[in-house]
Amino acid sequence: MKLNFVLLVFFFGPAALVHADPDTLTVDEVWAGHPVGFDLYTTERHQYVCYYDAARNMVIAQRNLDSSKWKKTVLPTKIKWDSHNYVRMALDAEGYIHVSGNMHNVPLIYFRSQSPESIDQFTAYPMTGVNEERVTYPIFFKNPAGELYFQYRNGQSGQGITYWKKYHAKEKEWTDVFDQPLFDGEKEANAYMSRLVQGPDGYFYMVWMWRLTYIANTNHNLSCVRTKDFTNWETIGGVPLKLPLKWSSDTTIVDPVGPWNGLINISFNIGWDAVGRPCISYHKYDKKRISQVFVSRWEDNDRWESYQVSHWPDFRWNLDLGGSLGGGVKATAVQQEPDGNLSMSYTHEKYGSGTWKLDKETFAIREDLKAPAAPPQAATPGLGKEPRSRSDNTGTYTMTWETLPANRDLPRDLPGIVTSTLIIYKRK
Repeated sequence: MKLNFVLLVFFFGPAALVHADPDTLTVDEVWAGHPVGFDLYTTERHQYVCYYDAARNMVIAQRNLDSSKWKKTVLPTKIKWDSHNYVRMALDAEGYIHVSGNMHNVPLIYFRSQSPESIDQFTAYPMTGVNEERVTYPIFFKNPAGELYFQYRNGQSGQGITYWKKYHAKEKEWTDVFDQPLFDGEKEANAYMSRLVQGPDGYFYMVWMWRLTYIANTNHNLSCVRTKDFTNWETIGGVPLKLPLKWSSDTTIVDPVGPWNGLINISFNIGWDAVGRPCISYHKYDKKRISQVFVSRWEDNDRWESYQVSHWPDFRWNLDLGGSLGGGVKATAVQQEPDGNLSMSYTHEKYGSGTWKLDKETFAIREDLKAPAAPPQAATPGLGKEPRSRSDNTGTYTMTWETLPANRDLPRDLPGIVTSTLIIYKRK
């Protein structure tokens, strides 16, 4: 995949089309001056992509699933340099398209299509108009009945509050899910949480950590709760909880990691072992202050047990910084293997990437399958070094592109517009 410096600015109107192979689809040349998340959504009839184009415009593209032709519409908002400002989208039960993004402590940016399954015209709306003045981290999701929800933080890092809203498709109206926040840091912290993930027991699990300030290393107290109906919440041990989930409570803590100990909100996941026990993978420092991967598992239905998975000899990820951080150490959720053991993929700034085969009881590494070495770096410094990807809601399609590495949300002095090619692959 080639990345270029492009000295021309491209604008796409609603009728712009791109032709591509049905199984390997080229969508567009996209902004690559810094990493920022795009989104991919597939229905029975159409596929939608939302991204920032070469001119940094937010764009939504649509194609019929039996066609390689893309139709595109430019939405009235442009990305700057902040990697927090990803874009997300969803379709409601009536087929209307919802898009939100390009936000970091700014008023809500939210668009809804004027017609079902059509990108011809979008209108910007508030949702409820309440607690929408300093929005970050938009997430659309659905409950088991297919009803659309929206989660976001209102406020800044260290003092933000998490809210949920629910969309009523027939009335075209958003309402607050609760009469209070979901998470409340009590003006001392804010929660950084995962998406809801459904476990083999039918519960939906949410993992989070609290953070004191904008400095990443003030993350602390890895925690977890579950729900079956998105209304009633409980601890993993089944103890009912009252909302909001507060910073001062200790009933949901998985690992009481203190601030300045390497807990980081961009590297934690939840999976399950072969007998259905939840396993949370995350990064923190070991006793020697070295970056390591850990897993905490719920055992004997009464406690969380923490296991150190990696034993790297050196390297400490510097998290005493603010802004978007790249590199470091990341690990996926544990996966079940056919023999009953577990596996986990990882990336490491110094020691590369690969997949670990793990003992099902101790999480000891039985085998380390190293990934192939990265291709040579492109002529332009940093380009080609960091591929990005996102799978769609069905797991059938994945889109890929490349960007310059994270720069703590600071501008770069570039000689032109840096772009890469956004491509969608269909899994076979």
